[in-house]
Amino acid sequence: MKKRILFLCLAAVIGVMAMTGASLAYFTDTDEVTNTFTAKGVRIQLVERQRGEHGLEAFRNGKALYPLVGSAEGEKDEYGLPVAGNYLDKIITVKNFKADAYVRVYIAIPAELDNTADAGQRILHFDSGSTFVAEGGKADADAGNPDFEKNWGAETLLTTDVPIGGVLYNIYYRTYRKALVQGEETGSAAYAGFYLDSGVNYDADGGYYTCGGKKIEMDLENIAIPVFALGVQAAGFADADTALNTAFGADYNPWEKG
Repeated sequence: MKKRILFLCLAAVIGVMAMTGASLAYFTDTDEVTNTFTAKGVRIQLVERQRGEHGLEAFRNGKALYPLVGSAEGEKDEYGLPVAGNYLDKIITVKNFKADAYVRVYIAIPAELDNTADAGQRILHFDSGSTFVAEGGKADADAGNPDFEKNWGAETLLTTDVPIGGVLYNIYYRTYRKALVQGEETGSAAYAGFYLDSGVNYDADGGYYTCGGKKIEMDLENIAIPVFALGVQAAGFADADTALNTAFGADYNPWEKG
C-alpha cells in the first residue's frame, strides 16, 4: 500500500422507496460514517445540511422525494437554492480539522437513472452547489457562488457500471483546488440537492415510466446513493490534483473491490 496521509469518509447513503398508486418515491438517509483512516494529523469530515425554518440545519432522514414541480433552474432563495417543489436539499461540504489538506468528493448514481451523455435527460438529477451560499442573503443568487467557480473543479465521470450492492452505478467526482487549513470548511458545496425528473410517472401496471414512455426496469425501493470524501496532506504538493492522484492514483474508485 502506498504511504499516504489521508482521510476517507463514506457517508450519505440515500435510499429511494417506491410507493404504489402515485407518482412519487421516497428518499431516506442513514448517513453512516465508516471506512475511516487517518495518519499524521489529517482529518476531514463530510458535512450535510438542509434548509430549515430557522436557517441551515443538519440533514435529517426520512424525506419523501416526489417528481419536481417547477424548475431547478428557475427562482432561487436567499441561499441560492431552488424554490421548486419537491427539491430535496442535500448540501455537501467538507471540513478539515487538522493538517492542511486537499479534498475530493465522489458520488455514485444508479446507472439506469443516469444519463452520462446528457445531464438534462437524467431520471434522477443531482445538482452541484454552484449557486449555494451558506450565509444566505445574497442579492443575486443566480450569479453563483464565486468560491464554487474558483475552487471546485469540473465534475468528472470516473467510470460507469460499477457494481455496488448488486446495483450498477456511475461514479463522478469533484476536486476542491484550495488547500483547507485547520478548522476550515469548503467555501461552497460540491453538491446541493437531488430530485426526480418531473416526467417520471407511476402506471397502473405497477411500473415507473419516464416522460418518453420508457419503463424503468430497476427496483426503485431502497436504492442507495453513496457519497465519499477523501483528503491528503497539502504539504509538499503543488496542487490538489497532484496531491490526490499521487496518494491514491488518478483512477481511484472508492467502491472498487480489493
